[in-house]
Amino acid sequence: MTRKKISRMLAAGALLGASSIAFAQTQMQTQMQTPVWTQAPQLPFYFGGGAGTGHLNRSGSDLTGLNNADIDRRDTSWTVRGGWRFYQFAAVEIGYYDFGRYHFNGPTVVGSVPVQGSARADSVSISLVGILPIYNFDLYGRIGYAHSELKFNANTRLLTANENQRQDEATYGIGGRWTFNPHWALFAEWIKNDRIRIDSYVGGIDYRF
Repeated sequence: MTRKKISRMLAAGALLGASSIAFAQTQMQTQMQTPVWTQAPQLPFYFGGGAGTGHLNRSGSDLTGLNNADIDRRDTSWTVRGGWRFYQFAAVEIGYYDFGRYHFNGPTVVGSVPVQGSARADSVSISLVGILPIYNFDLYGRIGYAHSELKFNANTRLLTANENQRQDEATYGIGGRWTFNPHWALFAEWIKNDRIRIDSYVGGIDYRF
């Protein structure tokens, strides 16, 4: 596990921990003037979507098994998600993430047969979200479970092959959200799944109800 990956996981965990500390502080401030931490939201449910960029953190040979394969490193990613903010400092969220399609080409290890194709990654996840509210702005960290799929399509001069790889893994991320209207909020976040190794940076909008 790289230091960069560990630091990001620790950042997500720190936000989860900070939300618990903020809860304790709020309890102590009930007799004081309105604190920095906002009151519990009146509209606890939300649904939203966004788009951004996926960054693949694997070599072409590691992903495909081809010899010295070339592969795209970036593609468009997008998400739709819905959640229940059951408390001021916490929410549970279900989301779908399309991490993009990455085109590759290279020769086979045996026979040096030229191959070209693509790999598409997507995921369905459920996460616990720890929230640190500051007026109408939220900082949040998420950690949860994801069911992911890599869909391969490969072509040679004579053959076409398809393969799907499914796996269960951890998902985590950090982000920020600005609620500019009782029903609407803008968000930006980084999210990553533990095994498919694609960093996704997305921005979008949530609708609260």
